[in-house]
Amino acid sequence: MDTYGADLWFREVPRRVPAGVGRRVQNVLERTEATQRRSAARLRACGQEDQAREIERSAEWVRFDLDEPLVAQQLYAAAAGLRYVQRLELLAGRALETVLSLARADRGNLQLADGASGALRIAAQHGFDAEFLDHFTVVDDDASACGRAARHGAQLIIPDVTTDPGFAPHREIAAASGFRAVQSTPLADKAGRLVGVVSTHYPRPFAPSARDLHIIRRYANLVGQILASRVGTVQPDRFP
Repeated sequence: MDTYGADLWFREVPRRVPAGVGRRVQNVLERTEATQRRSAARLRACGQEDQAREIERSAEWVRFDLDEPLVAQQLYAAAAGLRYVQRLELLAGRALETVLSLARADRGNLQLADGASGALRIAAQHGFDAEFLDHFTVVDDDASACGRAARHGAQLIIPDVTTDPGFAPHREIAAASGFRAVQSTPLADKAGRLVGVVSTHYPRPFAPSARDLHIIRRYANLVGQILASRVGTVQPDRFP
C-alpha cells in the first residue's frame, strides 16, 4: 500500500447526500440528533454525567452520518462484514486492514486490552518485524501513543516521535523499526469502555487530516462494539 498516494476507497466519496436522495432519512437523523442532545443536557443537569456522555457520543455519530452519508454507508458495510468472522485474530486483522487504508498508512497494529489488568496486547499487525513485536508485546504505560490513547480514551497523534518528550522511552525501537509518526485510536464498547487500541505508523513526520481522523474514529467506534461482544471490556480505571 502506498502510504501517501494510495487511491483510497473513500477519498472521492461525495460529502453530502445527492439532491433528491435520502431527504426523509436526513430529516429523521436531524430529529434524532436534536432529541439526543436535549436528553444529554437534561441528564447532565440531573448530575448523571456518564449517561449524558454516552448519549452525546451517539449524537456525535448521528452528526457524522449527516455530514458524511456515503462514507458512513461504506463504513457500516465494512464493519458489518466483521460480524461474520469467527476467529478473533482474523477479525482483528481485517479491521486493521481497513484502518490502514483510512489512515493512509502501510504499517500498524491492533491491540486488545487485557480484561484483568487493562494492559494492551497485539492481536494483529502489519509491516513490523520481531524486534518491534517483542518491544510492544505488552504495553502498560502511557509513554507510547497507544498507552496514552488507552489511558485518556481519546485519539492521539504524534507527528514526530523524535520531538515528542513523552515518547522518549520508545525512540530507539521507533528508529530501528523505521517510523517517525504514529496515530492511535481507542476501540470502545457502546458505553465508552476500553476494548483495545488501533495504531498506524508512518516513515516520516506526518499527521492525518482532520477529516481522515474523524473517519478513523467512526470506524473504530463500530469495530469496538463488535470486539466488545467477543472479548468484553475494561473499566477506565484499570489502565495503569
